[in-house]
Amino acid sequence: MEKNNYKWDFKEFYKSDEDFLTSLNIFTQNIDKLKENFVNFSLNQKLTEYYKLALEAEKLNTYAELNSDLDFANEKYLNYKNQVYNKKEKLDYFKNIINEEIIKINEPLDVYMQKHPDCQAYYMHFYDVLRLKEHNVNSSLVTKETFLINQINNLYNTLTKVEIPYEEMEIEGKMTKVTNSIFTKYIKSQDCNIRKEVFLKYMQNYKNINKSISGLFNLRYQICTDIALEKGYNSILEQVIKEDDLDLKIIDNLIKSVHENLNILTRYLELKKAKLDLDELHYYDLTLDNSLYEKYSFEEAITLVKEALKIMGADYNRVLDKALASGCIDAFSQEHKFSGGYHFRNYIKPMILMNYKENSKQVITLAHELGHAVNGLFIKENEPYQNFHFSVFLSEVASTVNEDRMERYFYEKANKEEKIKYLEQIIDKSIIAIFFQTLFLEFQKTLCTKIERGESLSSDFINQTFIELYTQYYQGLTIDEELKYLWETRLHLFYGNYRYYNFQYATGKIAALVINKNIDENKKEDYLNFLKIGGSMPTLKALEQAGVDLTNPQVINDAFVYLNNLLDEYEQLINNNCQLKR
Repeated sequence: MEKNNYKWDFKEFYKSDEDFLTSLNIFTQNIDKLKENFVNFSLNQKLTEYYKLALEAEKLNTYAELNSDLDFANEKYLNYKNQVYNKKEKLDYFKNIINEEIIKINEPLDVYMQKHPDCQAYYMHFYDVLRLKEHNVNSSLVTKETFLINQINNLYNTLTKVEIPYEEMEIEGKMTKVTNSIFTKYIKSQDCNIRKEVFLKYMQNYKNINKSISGLFNLRYQICTDIALEKGYNSILEQVIKEDDLDLKIIDNLIKSVHENLNILTRYLELKKAKLDLDELHYYDLTLDNSLYEKYSFEEAITLVKEALKIMGADYNRVLDKALASGCIDAFSQEHKFSGGYHFRNYIKPMILMNYKENSKQVITLAHELGHAVNGLFIKENEPYQNFHFSVFLSEVASTVNEDRMERYFYEKANKEEKIKYLEQIIDKSIIAIFFQTLFLEFQKTLCTKIERGESLSSDFINQTFIELYTQYYQGLTIDEELKYLWETRLHLFYGNYRYYNFQYATGKIAALVINKNIDENKKEDYLNFLKIGGSMPTLKALEQAGVDLTNPQVINDAFVYLNNLLDEYEQLINNNCQLKR
């Protein structure tokens, strides 16, 4: 099947740009019209009308945002994004009136709901407003500065995707710019010299714009700090944790457990160095791709994912088929397209962006993103729009469960020689999710704490902070000076309104290990019920429905027991393979 068959289908949003612009105009008129009588509505009516507008705003934003990501060089969709953002700001008028009325409630929420059963459908809106009552400020500063964050994100994308001064190197007999796609391809080369050179050139790209990216980081997180303080929080992290209805114990337990188990990472690096027969192990050796590299077309990838997820049962696979038939995936690379991959959560339908390459890792990525998509469709089938959006803390759970299942599928189907390579992939993913993402949690925490104290960050300080943390985590690795620019490549530092997002990959991985253990034991009903919850109950309570309590250090430590067991198996496979070669 041709690549054009795996492009996003926007018809469930808008049939054309003209349709989008017409809807944007109608949306503006509806806001103005509703404003005339809104204060006279009952609280139930206010909520009903507000969520109608919020859903339309989400449709408009999804269309503009995703079309922009398909071509950063096309300023038309960037302009659409800004128009939508300006219109969305007007929704704050309605939300503020609603929240001010809710804040005045001075009796237990359940008592209030008994007296006002017509508001029960919006229970979680009441819950979220009241639990953040002291932080629910009506501030023009917050509105304006949130817009500035969006502008900074756009500048980062333009700088790193369009205007970055690329270094060149000789590849296959001709001088080639070391773009992201070239780096991604050749950093996995079997030739150590190629891996080293492409790494050094790629880092030089980011060295060339290091001061600019550092300046954007400073500005972005100073704005985030201003917003946190304006809302009455002591820090950005406290805001993130409280807004997501989490417990700081999760952060403390994660960092503490990771540091207590750094020996696992060191052990793996030593095993890898011995397997590769290297005197020194560098970052670019960790990226060496030992995948079997059987070519999987996108159609074959879909078939493999469906096969791996059969264990989830008929209802899960019904929703998976529904997602795949909806035109929700833009699969292949093109010039100026967003270089990563993501699922864009929205109520209309799931939207997945990929830059698909024909190998097993990309099949696993597809399984990951479809985990998000199926989760979203399950929620839509079971909850109204006001309960659709849930904590970003939960967002990586469903995707990581799928990712693990896909990895296990490849491993279980492999022969003895192939198992080493597939097990390496499984361990690498776990190492990155738990150790590397926690490293970034500490990196961001260190820098944001300094900003929150009123101090500006020099590019040298940011770079030094990163390289020191990397050295502390990756003991046994030879640390190249150029690694200090690696932080600039982390898209989540400049994406949406994300702050401290990376640690959620770690907690998502830990939760997935527990959930997949239950699925293996044929206890999947709790997990399937969890997928339908969405934002209809508090975050940690929702996760407990899936059998996971991350405030319990033992749950986190169980993940490290699992990793150690994998390393035991990996070491045994390596030793057996060496004996066979002798």
